Amino acid sequence: MVNENVLANDREAIKYRRNCNTLVILGTGVILYGFWGIIKLAMYLIFGLELFDEADMEELGPIGIVFTLVILVILMASDVLLRLHVGLRARKEGSGQNVRRTYLVWAAWLIIESLISICIVVPDIIDLENDLIDTFLSVFMELVSLSFTIQVFIAAISVRRYKKKLREGANRAG
Repeated sequence: MVNENVLANDREAIKYRRNCNTLVILGTGVILYGFWGIIKLAMYLIFGLELFDEADMEELGPIGIVFTLVILVILMASDVLLRLHVGLRARKEGSGQNVRRTYLVWAAWLIIESLISICIVVPDIIDLENDLIDTFLSVFMELVSLSFTIQVFIAAISVRRYKKKLREGANRAG
């Protein structure tokens, strides 16, 4: 176990504690954002908003729509589980527990996924093709998610470097 002196007030120790807090708080944010897609889909269904326009319905047909909805639900469930994994691991690491670094790979995946999603939606804003409020809200939520995930990633790297430095110092001293 790394000696983590919470009374140390040198610059690095303060930064370490701040990054641990970031991991706990924004790890929770990553988890909560995972449920946004489910909430948005539920709102569409509750308020009777169309998920598919008439051209899509004609092209896909009833079986295609069901198939598309099943794939959508699978993708949403996968996203929630992935965000849950990343968020819980970030929270654990922020509270001082040792976790594998594989969650950082998944966090990087979420960052790439968010960037791709934003790149896909921005042309809709420029062309004013879809519902502007829905599109702006989607971009805003995706930017928030991207910001949370990037901050979690950076804080985790910083925490890991600090712990490694402490371990190396303890090994030299001992």
